Order: sequence, then C-alpha cells, then structure tokens
Amino acid sequence: MPNDSNLRLKERADVVARTVLSQQSFYQSDQCTQNQKQLLETMVGAAIWYFPQSDELWTGGISVEALKALAESSQPKKVKLTKDHRYPRKVAAAELFLLNWSVIEDPAEEVLSRYLSCYGQYNFVLPEENKRLVKYQKTKSFISPEQAYEQAGIQLKQLSRPLLRAIQSGETELAALVLSGDID
Repeated sequence: MPNDSNLRLKERADVVARTVLSQQSFYQSDQCTQNQKQLLETMVGAAIWYFPQSDELWTGGISVEALKALAESSQPKKVKLTKDHRYPRKVAAAELFLLNWSVIEDPAEEVLSRYLSCYGQYNFVLPEENKRLVKYQKTKSFISPEQAYEQAGIQLKQLSRPLLRAIQSGETELAALVLSGDID
C-alpha cells in the first residue's frame, strides 16, 4: 500500500478504536436496547467498510462458479467479480465492542491489525453468490467464513494475482486448468 493509504488506514483505525472505546460501556449496559446495539454495530461496521482497500487483502480465494464463468466467457474482462469480505463488518463491530480493551496497549494498532489479518480480507465471488452469502453472514447466525461459504454452497479455489490477471485478460484455458486441479 502507498504511504497515503497507510496513513489514511491508520487514522481510520484510530477513529474506530476511539469510537468503540467511547461507546463500549453504553453498548454493554442494560440501558442499550438491541436496536441501539445494532445501530452502533452498523455505524462502526460502516466505518470499517470505508477503510482503504488494497490487493494485499485478497485471500487468493475465488469461487469455482466465478472461475467457470471466466473460463466460459468470450470476454472474461466483462465477468463481474464481487469482493466478498469474509468477515461481516457488523460482526467485526460487535467483536470490537466486546473486547477487553484494558489489556490492549495500542487500541488503534489492534483495530488495524484485525483489519489487515481478518476484517478487511476478501474473496472473489459472482454477484449472485454474494447475495446468497448474506443470510449466513448476519451477526446472529455467523460462526465462521468457512461455514458461511459452505452453507451458501460456495466452494473456493486458490490462485495468485498474476494468474487471475492472465485469466481476466483472455487466457481462459488457465481457468479450466485451475478448475481441473492441473494448475494452482
């Protein structure tokens, strides 16, 4: 990530950490209704959504259906791939509100670290697969990214960024090779 992006990311992580710390006692109190908790989670989750994104956050995962669409397309650049964040942002926000911040030395660094290692990571899926995932990524039902993908019937394959770029630029036979297991 370029320096400007790093600075923006650190500043946003700091704002999220400060927001969570300032609202945590209310969030955890008996005075906070479920509706209010959901609003706080939505607000913090939205802030996480607006963190700068980079290619480094891609897990290397792409759905089998997306690979098939690329392999079968005469214009693979026009195949719409959606970045599906493995970890739902409202779930991430709820997790932050439940952390014991008293044992964390640098809250902004904690948020940043969680974003880079978990909350910001994404896979490529087709838009219709992304819609299927939504019901398994709700705060009340979410267990893990793996379980959500399994429940939505989405299988992932791993590939490198250069291989994805080659497939998108027209080397669709590479997608077929990845699907068959002959290349990874």
